[in-house]
Amino acid sequence: NPSNPSTKLLPPPTLSFSDTGISLSDGLTQDGKWTVSSLQGLGWEYSLDLGQSWTAGTGNFFVVQGDGPKMIWVRTRDDQGNTSEIVKVTCTLDTTAPAALQTVSASQAGLRKVSFIGLEPQARWEYRLDPKGSWLAGSGAHLWLAGNGLSRLETRQIDAAGNISAPTSLDLAQAGGDDRIEFSNNPLAPSKLSAAPPAGEALLLHGSVRDPDKDYILITIPASQALRSLKLVHYASDDKIAFFAIQRAAVFDAGIDTSRMIAFGHFGPEKLGDNLLASLSLAQRASGPMVLWVQQTGSLSTDYVFELMLETNP
Repeated sequence: NPSNPSTKLLPPPTLSFSDTGISLSDGLTQDGKWTVSSLQGLGWEYSLDLGQSWTAGTGNFFVVQGDGPKMIWVRTRDDQGNTSEIVKVTCTLDTTAPAALQTVSASQAGLRKVSFIGLEPQARWEYRLDPKGSWLAGSGAHLWLAGNGLSRLETRQIDAAGNISAPTSLDLAQAGGDDRIEFSNNPLAPSKLSAAPPAGEALLLHGSVRDPDKDYILITIPASQALRSLKLVHYASDDKIAFFAIQRAAVFDAGIDTSRMIAFGHFGPEKLGDNLLASLSLAQRASGPMVLWVQQTGSLSTDYVFELMLETNP
């Protein structure tokens, strides 16, 4: 009898949302959609004002709007007025995109140092080298560059809730200084990087090669550090195969003797994102000089960018 409802306690629903924040437990989200499940054929209702008022639910979700902290209450309900215990979840809704990053470009110790202004607390940054290319995860407080293969760099920030800013574009040719160099074509006199990036910050080595032009770059790994990775992050050429090699020395005098190289092989679009040094031991990557050789054996020009990153080696 509806006028004399029972006091039966109904099974509670399951309430979930997409936590887009830095961790799955910070309650920070850019998505106001809440999913209600485990209803077992019962109706449900939700409250956004600590139970002062309830809204009947339809389907299996509802959408919360308005940025800020939220207290979400949900319970099941039947036609006789019985309800379940209240499921309570707190979150913070943030749907506002952060401001575009400001980039400050300066030449430092023969490298291009790109710094970022306006990075929100707990935000991360990304970069890309082609307006149609993929975004790459940034690391540390700066991005370092040397070479002459890139003309433009785009950066953006992603805030703690996962909102993405508009991209910022930096004209590298206009911003160029002594970091804007054509790498040496002489294996016995490679271009010498006068500095190395701090551990955990990326250095982009960018160039353009075609036969017979080759690039030889001398990289000196500082004491108590090691080469963590060398990733191919950009490749532009109609020829899909180029070649690289590394020799642990101050010059590249190994010729074609691969036994004197710690790494060598072909690279192209299929290697994008790969760490070409993944198989090397720590001893092979440790402090000291090494020369990177890049070449294109064909007649087609090939633009490349390698992301080099160091790590602490106690």
